Amino acid sequence: MKEASPPTVVEIPADSNVEMSWQVFGGELNELYWALVKARCIKDGLATDEETVAQQFRLHLHRGIGYLATPSAINNIGDLINLALDEKS
Repeated sequence: MKEASPPTVVEIPADSNVEMSWQVFGGELNELYWALVKARCIKDGLATDEETVAQQFRLHLHRGIGYLATPSAINNIGDLINLALDEKS
């Protein structure tokens, strides 16, 4: 969600056999995460109904996973840790 531009609307295949409720995914902070996605919808000029917010969450998540899956970005667990630490500094 840090990316300035909204994610491209693409069809995301639901071919995973992992199913999880929003409350389980977000844990104790699920309401905060939902509010952040909703705020981003407002910033991007989108509706804030449940369907739109859920779609935008999936698109942001899909884009973020794509960034992490870039072959040159992460080659081992150390690269992932360094990436996380760089974001905090």
